[in-house]
Amino acid sequence: MTATKHRRRRHDLDPREQARRLSNFIRLLAFAVAAGIVLAGIGLALFPPAYLLGVAGLLAYPLLAQALLVMGERRDLRIERAAPVLMQVDAAIIGVVCALLHFAVIPCLVLLIIVHANSVSSGGLRAWLLNLLSTAAGAGLGLLLLEVPPRVTTVPLSLSVVSLVGLGLHVGATSFFTNRQTRILRQAQERVHDQQRQAVELSRKLAKYLPPQVWGSLFSGQRDAKLETRRKRLTIFFSDIRGFSTVSEELPLDALTKMLNTYLSEMTRIALRYGGTVDKFIGDAVMVFFGDPKSAGAQEDAYRCVAMAVEMQEYMRFLRLRWRRQGIDQKLEIRIGINTGFVTVGNFGTDSRMDYTILGTDVNLASRLESACRPGQVLISESTYGLVKERVRCRSVGEIQVKGFHRPITVYEAHELKRNAGSKRRFVTLDSPGLGLHMDLERIHNFDKKAILKALARCASELGKDKPVDLEYETEGFALYVESKRLREGDREKAVEMLGQAARRIQDRVRI
Repeated sequence: MTATKHRRRRHDLDPREQARRLSNFIRLLAFAVAAGIVLAGIGLALFPPAYLLGVAGLLAYPLLAQALLVMGERRDLRIERAAPVLMQVDAAIIGVVCALLHFAVIPCLVLLIIVHANSVSSGGLRAWLLNLLSTAAGAGLGLLLLEVPPRVTTVPLSLSVVSLVGLGLHVGATSFFTNRQTRILRQAQERVHDQQRQAVELSRKLAKYLPPQVWGSLFSGQRDAKLETRRKRLTIFFSDIRGFSTVSEELPLDALTKMLNTYLSEMTRIALRYGGTVDKFIGDAVMVFFGDPKSAGAQEDAYRCVAMAVEMQEYMRFLRLRWRRQGIDQKLEIRIGINTGFVTVGNFGTDSRMDYTILGTDVNLASRLESACRPGQVLISESTYGLVKERVRCRSVGEIQVKGFHRPITVYEAHELKRNAGSKRRFVTLDSPGLGLHMDLERIHNFDKKAILKALARCASELGKDKPVDLEYETEGFALYVESKRLREGDREKAVEMLGQAARRIQDRVRI
């Protein structure tokens, strides 16, 4: 096995195992220093040869402690609890050794520094205070059992030097291995951070396949990924593009893909802004519902759904302007059906593959209303109309017969929100040869106002002077396309007037 493999195996150890190994090493080194001091004292004839048994015990103790820890780990015992106990045993044994050394000042100070520095770094202030008590208890036990005379002995300089050298070796070796341990832990933290970044990136990718509300509730722990359903009153939305199948046969694949992705992206953006849960895309069809997993109340859910549908219809006017600039001349329009009722909502499928969706007769009714729509129309059921009639201007369409329902269904057409009616109209769209203008006065940012007014003024001025104009300007809530060579005869003055009206509306409605 190569050195690289050895390093990889060492770095792959559990950080707790690495800390345990470092603790065992420090214990072994500390008692090796203690054994060395006692052995040096025996060599200098300061202590009797019987102290060799003590040297053997000092060398055997850390090995015995490590063996006990390994046995406990194999038996699935909580060895974390054993570490503080061993720390106190270490201190008690060092107290006994100090008694053996007749409390010689420098050797005893060296041993006390070693054992108490380890307790402070490993256990903190409380562990250190306990260590002091354990050391005192060990010293007292040494005085009583070993019959060591209770006096402080002055030792030769050579033993003091040996003690200080042992201290230096212990500090140096401990610092080296602590630094290596820190480096290994830092590398482990970096690997954990990399794994966290990968997990975040993966979750972002997976989130694209789930409605944001569902993804958020899963990650926050509010919802669990298990098969469960419930009955709930929701407002359901269906839409599709009229004649999309015909368009898909005429357009090149790249242009079709770009157009469809643009459409679905913009419709999804609008749905999310109103708080809708985008259930699925079926080709060009979109299914959205309001009221789960979060609900603002049945009435507000229905209103938001209808307001979203009205904005989608208005935004389609802008998309047609953009697509015409890209060479797509088909007049693409969407049909929308909305219904409110009790449905079954939740996770359907199997434990390995599930889908968060809704089922029920009222879901089918929303789909049937969408099929019964004329292009550019928003049809809502009577139940939805009852919830939004105070805030949405609607027109009764009467009763229609829809597939799967024995009785005729009373339906209404939603036109616009009452707060945007008349002079307060939010959307302005102009579409004529050579001139395209779209404004959503609630979506125009105040910091874009000056740039928009400047573009309108410059365009109107150059058209008024019969200068050629070729302009394409888009920003949030505003789009202007002018191609003066395509304007019909006599339309320049009308175009200038329309641009002036648009500038005045922006000036009045958008505040800086």
